[in-house]
Amino acid sequence: MPPIKQYVNLPTDAAHPERGDTRKLQVTPNTVPNVGAADPVEWWIEPDPKNTDPIYLSPAQRARLQNNETVLNAATSKFENSLNFPPAGGDKYVVKVAKKGDRANFLKTDEFETWRKIFYTVYYMGAGAQSLFNSLKPRFEAAFKEGFVEVEQVQMVATATVMARVDGTLGNAIGRPQLHYLRDPPHGVVGLKPAGSGTLVDKPFHVAILVVPDIYTVKEESLAKTGLLSATGTSSVPYCLHTDPANPRAFVYRAKASWPGRLAIDVLDKLSVVGVPSEQLGSMVGWDLNAVPGLTNHLAAAPTNTFDLSLILVSEKTVMGYSAANICIVRTKDSPTDVLQTFTHELGHGFGQVVEKEERWDTGGNKLSDEHNPNWHTDPYGGRGNHCTTNAVLKTAPAYAGLTTGQWYRHGGSGHLCTMFFSGEPNVEPDGKFCPKCVPRLTRFNLDSTSMTSRKWSYFG
Repeated sequence: MPPIKQYVNLPTDAAHPERGDTRKLQVTPNTVPNVGAADPVEWWIEPDPKNTDPIYLSPAQRARLQNNETVLNAATSKFENSLNFPPAGGDKYVVKVAKKGDRANFLKTDEFETWRKIFYTVYYMGAGAQSLFNSLKPRFEAAFKEGFVEVEQVQMVATATVMARVDGTLGNAIGRPQLHYLRDPPHGVVGLKPAGSGTLVDKPFHVAILVVPDIYTVKEESLAKTGLLSATGTSSVPYCLHTDPANPRAFVYRAKASWPGRLAIDVLDKLSVVGVPSEQLGSMVGWDLNAVPGLTNHLAAAPTNTFDLSLILVSEKTVMGYSAANICIVRTKDSPTDVLQTFTHELGHGFGQVVEKEERWDTGGNKLSDEHNPNWHTDPYGGRGNHCTTNAVLKTAPAYAGLTTGQWYRHGGSGHLCTMFFSGEPNVEPDGKFCPKCVPRLTRFNLDSTSMTSRKWSYFG
């Protein structure tokens, strides 16, 4: 008979005994050998040898019984106790009960196995996004089961709008409010609180996954050109200018020209993108202000006359996906392997991965030094946030990566990269799985209400 799953991260619910970090135990006197109604019984736990090493569990987190001995509860005519589970997944426990002093003749209760459960809702943009997610769903869910996290789909919802590219900028930018794409239709793509009106149940254990064709983010970039002598000119910038076929001025948010006696003349419609913008090579912006009233006369009046140009340009970066609090956005334009990695990778971030260090305690409960994860790295060596270096080595990074170290992690030549590798890569684990170094840490990571609330999983919806 398989073990009974106990979802230790979910709140205790009397109607759902499988939820919560505590399980009530009841046995009747006639099932315990040699026990009469007046006899006390003793209880003990037999953990599986493969359970989480107690060194990673504080004294308060370790498995324990509420009582070591009990007498018959007259109200229920049963012997009763409670088993408290640790927050880690994959631990198996059997509780045994016997007449006090007669442990050789015991009753074995059910076997329990600790799991964690997370709910998710998919918001898909177009039939292609829906179809791709459904094709990847079994492997997506299986990747987390290795860490004893069960992800359960609640519903699948079509977005209000379908577009080729989604601006996934979270903050305020180019005059738009924060969380603009999460607002209610017609201005937003997915209506979710706090920006919209939609809600998610079972928070802080519910993540919204937005699946779209492509994603970019925008940023305002200031550019000041002073002492200009000619009404026409160009300037190179070290970022990719935002372009949109439906808006030829998408690359510029504000443009003002000024000279003595004339201040802040709007010249936004006099700017253009020169050439093809590139995230690796940058871009070039051009201007032709010959038609600006008074400027050519001012420049012609004296060879030393100049003007200033103050611009707020709009840069863009394409992204495979990202997670923020309890929302995750992923694009479908990449290969299925890359898309699957992005799903598991971004949700992995939501589950606190990659762990930099773990707390430890000795057998007596005394605090030990933290254990550092040798496979952890962060921004200076590529990516944003915590990532995994399994089967990767440091190599010289290209200048466009903008890394202060001048190095980034790349595939080392053998084995698969972890799904928590910092970028899309052909050698990543094809099923979006966590590497053997990350799986134990995911298994041990606390996903209870306090932990998930601290990770802002109550924010959206």
